[in-house]
Amino acid sequence: MSRAMPRLAAAALVAVSASVTTLAGIGAGTATAGPCSVMFGNFGSLLENQTGAGMAGGSLGSTGSASAGPLGSASRAMGSADRSGSLVRQLETGSLGNGLSGSLNTVTGSVYGMPPWITGEEGTVPVLRGPTRFLQLVTGPTSPTESISRYGVAGTDLGIMWDNGHATEPEILMAFGDTMGDCTVPGSQWRSNVLFRSGDTDLGDGVRIDSAATGPDGLAKSIVPRSGLPGEVTIIPTAGIAVEGVQYLRFMSVAHWGQPGSWTTNYSGLAYSTDNGENWAVVPALARPITSAVPVGDGAPPVDPVWRDSQMSSYLRTGEYLYEYLTPSGRQGSAILARVPLAGSPSAEDLDATGGAPPTAGLLDPAAYRYWDGTDWVADPSDAEPVLPRPASELSVMWNDYLGKYAAMYSQGYNSVVLRTADRPEGPWTGPTVLVDYSVLPGVYGAFMHPWAQGEDLYYLVTTWNAYNVFLVRTSLSEVFPPALRRAAAPAGPAATEVIRHVPVSELVGGAVPTE
Repeated sequence: MSRAMPRLAAAALVAVSASVTTLAGIGAGTATAGPCSVMFGNFGSLLENQTGAGMAGGSLGSTGSASAGPLGSASRAMGSADRSGSLVRQLETGSLGNGLSGSLNTVTGSVYGMPPWITGEEGTVPVLRGPTRFLQLVTGPTSPTESISRYGVAGTDLGIMWDNGHATEPEILMAFGDTMGDCTVPGSQWRSNVLFRSGDTDLGDGVRIDSAATGPDGLAKSIVPRSGLPGEVTIIPTAGIAVEGVQYLRFMSVAHWGQPGSWTTNYSGLAYSTDNGENWAVVPALARPITSAVPVGDGAPPVDPVWRDSQMSSYLRTGEYLYEYLTPSGRQGSAILARVPLAGSPSAEDLDATGGAPPTAGLLDPAAYRYWDGTDWVADPSDAEPVLPRPASELSVMWNDYLGKYAAMYSQGYNSVVLRTADRPEGPWTGPTVLVDYSVLPGVYGAFMHPWAQGEDLYYLVTTWNAYNVFLVRTSLSEVFPPALRRAAAPAGPAATEVIRHVPVSELVGGAVPTE
């Protein structure tokens, strides 16, 4: 969620079906995602921010003979379906230069600040040495998932994971963010979000994807489609949990992508599924709206600035409560904590019997939520005190058997991926231990722990902006947290991980990342 623009590198994509029709069980009829080129237009401001002053004058740079207006306005023209504009062609071929960078850079591409896949070049994956290493490409070209041919997923991010709670058919559900298909064909293969399922219990050789929530064409569909209204560019999942056989998904309605790491939202919403994530229904009463730009639905609370600190979520379930860690939109805020009793939460059968009008009970009762004020649980969210200091975003929190503590993993500014531990959900939390340092691997974000990774090896998913796809990563906890430090209040210190080299995604065999 840096935020990614649509994949335009045609050579890296496999041709799939020309369109994706999304069915989400939300109201009547269907919702159709816009073509990849439409999504490109949505990120005009991000293009302008990343290319910098060299583009501000309207010149295409030394390699372009034509001139255009400021890139933010020029990008709006890129929403055309034929993608024939000169600016689009130059971005696709990597020939667009500017006053800051007119030559090819193997990390950022030939457009200053742009990842390789936006300029027609390849994304790469780092080969790491130390306690943390990339294991496998999970989505995109060369992944063993075959996500392009099976599900029309050539580029995506996040991969928020939770246990579906099924006693006889346990699976991990994975919710992904903005998803690109084959942008070389006409149609609408961009989706706001998609969902995969995995029953793989042995992560040492990678993670297997067994199925996806799909549309009539068999490709992955948007499980919670965007409204299509001018005030909303996309819907991004932020947290998932299973309670009484029901899958719950927190998501944010994004109004605008700003500078890298900054974005604004309309509201945080909640949806549920009673069929293992295949179809979803939104619960307007659990929305947290901060703008009136996009209608949330009947029964939604009024716009209230108190929810500005509660636009992104991470769930943690204990025996009695559901805890929800809350952060503002973007990556600059701190985290506050809410909890709600699980008692009375409806079962899947209860919800199916209501015909779309869920009961106000358990975690579906907005009045039952309480917020940690530093000493006690209170009803007013404005009294909440941070449990994790800024900057904290894209949180993943779970109990870890090996450490014997709660673990919180998140993006912390330029430290990229850090881990903290605590004896209680509200803390106090230890200082951060850096697992992936931004200084050696820029553009890594959205680290989400695998709920079944309870041993010495901690497995999690991360996204790289360089490849705009999701990777399985493993960290050896015994190396990062030696036994003498495991119970210490102080952090163990930065993990001694270094980048050996970068390997093009196309060179991976079965998605496996080389060890050296």
